[in-house]
Amino acid sequence: MKKELLNKPNQLIALKTKGKVTLIQRKIYNVFLKIAQNEVKFSNLEEIVEDKVYSFEVDCEIVHSMAGAKIKDLNYIEEELEDLMGIVATVRNEDNRIDWDKFSILPKIKKKDGKYKYMLLGNVVKSLRDQNYFTPLNLIMLKSLSSQYSVIFYELAIRYQKYKIPKMSIEKVREITNTEDDYERVYDFKKYVLDKACEEISEKTDIKLSYSTEKRGRRIAFIDFEIERKKEKIKSEVRVKKVDYSKEVLELFEILPKEEQVETHKRELKDLLDNHSFEYIKGDIEYAKGAKPDNFFGFLKASCDSGHYAAAKLEKKEKERELARKKAEEEKLKKQIKDNIEKKSKEKAVKMYNDLSKKELDKYDDEYDRMARFVPENIRPSREEYIVGSLQDEIREELEELLFN
Repeated sequence: MKKELLNKPNQLIALKTKGKVTLIQRKIYNVFLKIAQNEVKFSNLEEIVEDKVYSFEVDCEIVHSMAGAKIKDLNYIEEELEDLMGIVATVRNEDNRIDWDKFSILPKIKKKDGKYKYMLLGNVVKSLRDQNYFTPLNLIMLKSLSSQYSVIFYELAIRYQKYKIPKMSIEKVREITNTEDDYERVYDFKKYVLDKACEEISEKTDIKLSYSTEKRGRRIAFIDFEIERKKEKIKSEVRVKKVDYSKEVLELFEILPKEEQVETHKRELKDLLDNHSFEYIKGDIEYAKGAKPDNFFGFLKASCDSGHYAAAKLEKKEKERELARKKAEEEKLKKQIKDNIEKKSKEKAVKMYNDLSKKELDKYDDEYDRMARFVPENIRPSREEYIVGSLQDEIREELEELLFN
């Protein structure tokens, strides 16, 4: 697997923050740290002052690609970065816990001419350069994870992969995952945080992560994680996993000369289709067949780029039609997914409403009473409708984050 290594300072692993850090925020921040680390590692900075800020710059497309930001709405990414600026981190002195250091993890960021210009405090920059105690993270591996809890536990596991993750109280685990106020029932906490993260990490990364619980009386008090590194054979199998190609790629592949019908040329055809229409490439294949060059595929790519077959106007028209069709299909699929999410979230919200504890009901009752002071009775939902609707909103947001991030 290709690697994009960030030697992340250990004090930034499972960092205690005021405010939740979302999945896309974690991934983008890791990319910012890597870019900054590469720059300061080879810079002429003789001294880094911890209380000063230092500027760095990177192409937006590089950040989005390395972080796996698939959101096409750039306004959403802008909002995520804005929220990231408001997150305050706390580092405590291990020798004297009453001493602490609080700072903004992203003091400033600016987007201009397709680039992000961002600032980091000197204490973060100094730790990136010195690398006294760090965890080597492969950002390509992190990119594949779709749960923010998976990213947190994977970083933690890699930090302790040569030893063992220390046994932690359940309160400590809630602290590093920012779930002190979420998943009040231990069953839900295990299902949506621990189980979900361990399953995804074990499926998509180079390690297997599991855990056991330890009780004090009738209460689960401690979480004990176990790390197992996968064998190299498993990683090799992942690399050669068969790729599913589109109907257009397979049809173009079939009209290639028999000696050119090798598996690697399917990927070449897929890349050509990203920039040229199907009919354009099909015509150039026939053109190359007639020319009978020594290097068929090299000639084909040059032919496509030079426009030997199709006129630019034809290509543009075909491309626009193809893009419109794909967009319509994407919108239709997205609507189907959202309709399913709406249905499933409503069903689950009704079930959760019936299982709410008295404490949880009291919390929602307080919210309802506050709302009722401002909403006229004739348009106000019933108390049950309001609570079910609130639960449905939470479930819908979680499902949409999993599917669309």
